[in-house]
Amino acid sequence: MKMILEIRIYQQGLFLILFFGFVRNVTSTQQSTAVEPTFAEPIPNITVTAGRNVSLPCVVDNLQNYRVAWIHKNRYTLLTLQNRVITRSSRYKVSHNSHRTWWLHITNVQERDRGEYMCQINTVKMMKQVGYLEVVVPPYLDEELTSSDTDVREGTDVSLRCVAKGSPEPEVTWRREDGQEISIGKSKVTNIRGSYLNITKVSRLHMGAYLCIASNGVAPSLSKRILLGVSFTPMIWIPNQLVGAPIATDILLQCNLESHPRSVTYWIREGGVMVLTNMKYKTEVQPTVLYKVQLKLYIHNLEPEDYGSYTCVAKNSLGETEGTIRLYEIPPPSSIVNAQGEDIFHSKSEKLRNGHQQNSYKKHEEKDYSSQDPSDHHSSFQPKEEFSQILKTKDVESNLARRSTHSRLHCLSSILFLVMLYLHQNFVLNIS
Repeated sequence: MKMILEIRIYQQGLFLILFFGFVRNVTSTQQSTAVEPTFAEPIPNITVTAGRNVSLPCVVDNLQNYRVAWIHKNRYTLLTLQNRVITRSSRYKVSHNSHRTWWLHITNVQERDRGEYMCQINTVKMMKQVGYLEVVVPPYLDEELTSSDTDVREGTDVSLRCVAKGSPEPEVTWRREDGQEISIGKSKVTNIRGSYLNITKVSRLHMGAYLCIASNGVAPSLSKRILLGVSFTPMIWIPNQLVGAPIATDILLQCNLESHPRSVTYWIREGGVMVLTNMKYKTEVQPTVLYKVQLKLYIHNLEPEDYGSYTCVAKNSLGETEGTIRLYEIPPPSSIVNAQGEDIFHSKSEKLRNGHQQNSYKKHEEKDYSSQDPSDHHSSFQPKEEFSQILKTKDVESNLARRSTHSRLHCLSSILFLVMLYLHQNFVLNIS
């Protein structure tokens, strides 16, 4: 009794001859067999995602004493022989169902497992059939070739790279995380296809997070967040350069700052004294967008010595800038009573916005009655009588105006009547 396994490899290709069994009984067995084995079903072509498990079936009728083997045709590798696993890889297993259906089991499928798998029977004329295993791979990034968070100077060019691999080959799309359009030259687009995102003369408006999204139809898709920073010197702009406030009130001074990298900020008073947070002052830095912040200075319970100039200062590694706000004193808001008995307050603050005066006002001259004799107050200051006299004067003027209008209309009517009478008489004379 002897088992023979012969494998021959020639330059033209692979010729694998499996011949096993009892040598002394081979001829008698083959001659006595009236019906040879047949394949009942073809091996299906299967697509599987890398990392999962798969089983390939080979269905044989009337196997008798013949043997079944599984071979990876592309790699020229004998995997299994009857019930035995020949390959050294522990990911391969073989099983059968009453010697009819022979299953080749592959666990944790790898991309290298892709290819043709041959089910072979050792008949006199070798019987075989082939099925194809397609292995698809979800997208994954080549981190060494893909850009990380990037900082560049404003006005320079930048190129972001996203290299994705997988099977089939992934398609890469770029878009902004905040959903805004991407400015490329003079045009704006919502997304860009390709492994590269190239921006010329980058500005602070390009600053933000960009998503590189890779997909190839195999779940899950992949995305990477790349933060683009654009460095520039700080810039401060002040909405109100002049701020007026009465004594004993609270006031807020505000500067708007744009900078990247982040600036060191503080406030100083006239004379270069730095403003520190205490019971009188409170400073606050409030971010608005990626490179914009608001610098706020709260001053509580204003006193005469609190008025003057306040300067907000910002410094980063590229430079520094400052802006000055002048705080001045104004009288408390005046109030009058309207017809419904409600108080109406009039603000007396003055502000400058972009160099233009806003909410300007003129103070009304007030009469000084303290120097008058008390006995003359009743005669010299009688608001009700003066107001009644004004109303009477207004009524007289209105009546005179109406009378003048009526006189003019009457005169015009008389003239028009005389003209018509004259025309009529001339017309009658001409007829006669």
